[in-house]
Amino acid sequence: MEQLDRRTKRTRQAIKSAFVTLILEKGYESVTIQDIAQRADYNRGTFYNHYFGKEELLQDIREEFLNGFANTLLAPYEGMKRVEATQIYPSSLQLFVHIEKNKDVFMALHAVDKSIYFEMNYKLREAMRRDMHIEMEKTDPPIDYEIMLSYQMSATIGMIMYWAETNFKYSAAYMAEQLLTLVNARIDHVEFKQET
Repeated sequence: MEQLDRRTKRTRQAIKSAFVTLILEKGYESVTIQDIAQRADYNRGTFYNHYFGKEELLQDIREEFLNGFANTLLAPYEGMKRVEATQIYPSSLQLFVHIEKNKDVFMALHAVDKSIYFEMNYKLREAMRRDMHIEMEKTDPPIDYEIMLSYQMSATIGMIMYWAETNFKYSAAYMAEQLLTLVNARIDHVEFKQET
C-alpha cells in the first residue's frame, strides 16, 4: 500500500510539473489534457485516474502552494510560546524561500489568475489569527489589531508582488531582511519634489 501511495504521489507530481511548465510556455487556455499527459510521459487515462480535468488539477496546485505558504510562517517557532519582534526574521525568510523554491508554480498561478495575491493575503491572515497573537507597544491612540494585521499582510504581499515584477532579482534572504527593516522602521520626514 505504501508503494502505491509513493507511486501515486510521484505520478501526481509529474502531472503537476508538466502542467506548470506548459502554462508558462503557452498559457492556461491553450494547454490540453493530451499536452499534460504527453509532457508528464503518461497517457490520458493515467491523467484521468488522478484528475477530472485541468480545473481540478489547477485547484490542487493552488491549494498545495497556498497551504505550504501559510505553514511556513509558523515552522521556525515550533514548540515556542513567545518570540521577540527582533527575532521574527526566520518566518519572514521562510515565506520568501517558499516563493523562491516554488517560483514556477507561483508564476503559473499568477498567469492564470491574479487573485493569487488575495488568496495569499487571506491564507496568511487566517494563519496569524488562528495560531498567534501579535503584542504591539502601547500607543496613543491605540492601534486597532485587525487594521495592523491587514497592514502587515499587505506589506508582505506587496513586497512579493514587487519581487515577482522584478523577476526575482533579489534573494529570499534580502527580501526578508528588507521586509523586517521596513516593518520596524519609522518615517523621519517627507520632502516634496518641486518642479523647475
